[in-house]
Amino acid sequence: RSSVAADFAAVARAARRGDPGARAIVDSSARYLAVATRTLANVLDLDRVVLTGQSLAVAGSMYLPVVQEELDRAFFSRATHPVAVQISTSAATAPAIGAATMVLQSELVPLQPGTRIPGDLTAPEPAPARPTGA
Repeated sequence: RSSVAADFAAVARAARRGDPGARAIVDSSARYLAVATRTLANVLDLDRVVLTGQSLAVAGSMYLPVVQEELDRAFFSRATHPVAVQISTSAATAPAIGAATMVLQSELVPLQPGTRIPGDLTAPEPAPARPTGA
């Protein structure tokens, strides 16, 4: 049984070998990612974008130039500052790192009294504020 990640890796390998159909798929998806990245960079006025995840660990070298070109072409503040695009050095393990970070944060970061971590169903809900006066 195949997974989406395995299928994507196969398409990426075929694109790198020069298969025109696979290259068209990668180019199309890279343009969609580039436009989405440009939108976020414009809204958040970013200086740097780090592409990460298992798929970009496999095919990031084909995506990075497309994303960078889009930002160089259409980033609102490009005259003031550029946006650097890079592939994460831990792109392949990003989901595991993110999950571990959430666990560590929930165990090690002190919470304010009356707050709870989203999804922590064992913690009681804070009591609603009572109206004063009248």
